[in-house]
Amino acid sequence: MLGNSHVRFLGGLRYPVHTLMKTILLYIILFPTIIFAQLNQYNEGRILIDSIHSKRLCIEYFGTGRETIKQFIEESEYVFTGKVVEIITSEKIEPSDYGLGADGKLVPISFDPNLKYWYLLKTDKIYKGKDRDTIKIHSRNFSGLSPFLMLDKEYLIYAKKGEIQESPYIDCGGGSCHIKYAENDIAEIEKILRK
Repeated sequence: MLGNSHVRFLGGLRYPVHTLMKTILLYIILFPTIIFAQLNQYNEGRILIDSIHSKRLCIEYFGTGRETIKQFIEESEYVFTGKVVEIITSEKIEPSDYGLGADGKLVPISFDPNLKYWYLLKTDKIYKGKDRDTIKIHSRNFSGLSPFLMLDKEYLIYAKKGEIQESPYIDCGGGSCHIKYAENDIAEIEKILRK
């Protein structure tokens, strides 16, 4: 006969109640932590956010934060408001680590996906740049961070001149934001451009 301090399971296993409670508590704490860590690892360090719930298009950015609207305009090829009408992605597998092959030369031994995003936006108002109905912009990845836009959502975009890619690009430090956070920026843009 078991005392009050033990629990018997199928198969005759006996556990002290305090050990069982500690085990259950440990699983309750660890399980969500493990799931959260795996989800973050799955995105390989790229933290994506719903850009309509934050002023920034990237949740983490280590820029100075001292940039002004005037600087954003000066650095941009295009400044405009528009709605995302298409998202274009490409994935390329690239070597991420090298080792010595049988012949003593470096050979790739590990590969990572390199995802690239382009967004086609139907323009509403163009403040700087050529007048166009749509503008295709590249979401530039810098140190594992790149802006994430959502289909059918409107944004204020500061797009810099493309360096390698032909499309103008946006990055995490460029000041672009969802339209609902852009009212003050748009007022300042219009004030600067009137001068």
